[in-house]
Amino acid sequence: MNSIKYILIILLFVSCKKDKIDPDNDLPENYSNGILVLNEGLFQQNNSTLSWIDLNTNDVKQNVFLNTNNRLLGDTGNDLQRYGSKIYVVVNSSSTIEVLDATTLNSIKQIQLNFQAQGQQPRRITFWSNKAYVSSYDGYVNIIDTNSLDVVNRIQVGQNPEGLAVLNDHLFVANSGGLSFPNVDSTVFQIDLTTNQILDTFVVGENPGDVISDGNQNIYVVKRGDYNVDPSEMIKVNVNTGTVENTSLPASSLSKSGNSLYISYYNYNTNNSSVAIYDLNTEAVINSNIIGNNDITTLYGSYSFQGNQVICLDAMNFTNTGYLKIFDYSGSFLSSFEVGLNPNKIIIYE
Repeated sequence: MNSIKYILIILLFVSCKKDKIDPDNDLPENYSNGILVLNEGLFQQNNSTLSWIDLNTNDVKQNVFLNTNNRLLGDTGNDLQRYGSKIYVVVNSSSTIEVLDATTLNSIKQIQLNFQAQGQQPRRITFWSNKAYVSSYDGYVNIIDTNSLDVVNRIQVGQNPEGLAVLNDHLFVANSGGLSFPNVDSTVFQIDLTTNQILDTFVVGENPGDVISDGNQNIYVVKRGDYNVDPSEMIKVNVNTGTVENTSLPASSLSKSGNSLYISYYNYNTNNSSVAIYDLNTEAVINSNIIGNNDITTLYGSYSFQGNQVICLDAMNFTNTGYLKIFDYSGSFLSSFEVGLNPNKIIIYE
């Protein structure tokens, strides 16, 4: 969650409608053919949740973490990733990583990220060679052994690191400096994962967030700017040559499917949303917008779905329960599912 959104939530919180969902314990014994949704909740309200969408029945189960594990998920869920047989949930304000069995969603371990009695505020997670790498707002990347689930090392990086990507045994870390807005950072560090040493620094523009790799020689970064004069755009970095290029494509978040990037963009000034598809092979846009703007209130991310569809996460002004909305590539609206407050990440079980 960026600094502008923190301010927006504080201003709007007095009018926030909190959903009161009755506990639903009729949960599947084994999760398959569905979508697991991380709902961020509201900052400092301890109301992050997981929702489950059953694609066989189109039923939505709310509060699945609570109803499975008999406790709350925590405050401000920021990332949700699967690695092998485990699900990892990054819970920022609670400074925890919840590790779940991917089949049952039973908690395996809650990892506390505290250093010298201070919460580290984890943001994102990625994986390499049986290690999990977690960016934390205290200026470090924590390394977690995915077998023991213990923190085994820490790498000092830049100011308030966020997005992470692995390419060719190297880790790329976006240093946002978001907590010091408007005095933000503008760098992406390149780290050798065999030595944990910083190899290079790329200056990509102010307030970088998402980072994603093409699996070849490029990484793509969302530099969020100041949400006003300096626009939020996608930056391409060729890690072989060190070339940094502003694509001038509006971008708020990125996801990848095969050889395509899905570029989500929400304009905080106009409230307009778009999802573009970018071909990683040709390094060109193949569709500048595949959604109808009137169908989305507050775009909070997008994902490829079933080969010819896109799932859009709609945060509904960050004050109401959100939706997953599905479109085909012609922009036709297909269906929607009501989930929790501020859905921001999903895992598709296929």
